[in-house]
Amino acid sequence: MDHLLMVLVLLWSSGLQAEDKHQPTGSQCESTAKADIGLMVSESGRISPEDHENMKSFLTKIVSYFDIGPDKVQIGLVQNSENPKIEWQLNTHQTKQSLLEAINHLPQRRRDNSGDNLGHTLDRLFKPTAGMRADSQRIAVLITDAESSSPSVDPSAYDLKNIGIEIYIIGD
Repeated sequence: MDHLLMVLVLLWSSGLQAEDKHQPTGSQCESTAKADIGLMVSESGRISPEDHENMKSFLTKIVSYFDIGPDKVQIGLVQNSENPKIEWQLNTHQTKQSLLEAINHLPQRRRDNSGDNLGHTLDRLFKPTAGMRADSQRIAVLITDAESSSPSVDPSAYDLKNIGIEIYIIGD
């Protein structure tokens, strides 16, 4: 199954229903749900600059399906590496255009640790101080190009699931 389609099916099955909106340039499905989505991008050292551009294109396609805004869908992004970095909080980008520009300028980071810091880093993203809303659905999506270098997922990832954050992992 195409990775984009898989992400959209997972998000849709978690309750993020989409509505078909017709515009002069064609139709575009945009979510009408209120959700906080944390994307964690994990790239290993084997990723070429071309692969990184493909990943950014994939993120752009995902974002294009959602209606972004403070009372709609918010998307935060973490790049997972030796030192995971929150590139932007859930509430940093209030418009789709701002979010798409941020994805376009996303720097490439190296060294994968997927799993090692998943729970801890996402825990920092899913906080009211980072823009998480009490009345929104919470979804975390780990997008990785490689298997985890860790034998198991950090126990704090289970804590996230226990507090109502749905976690999905999409790998190559």
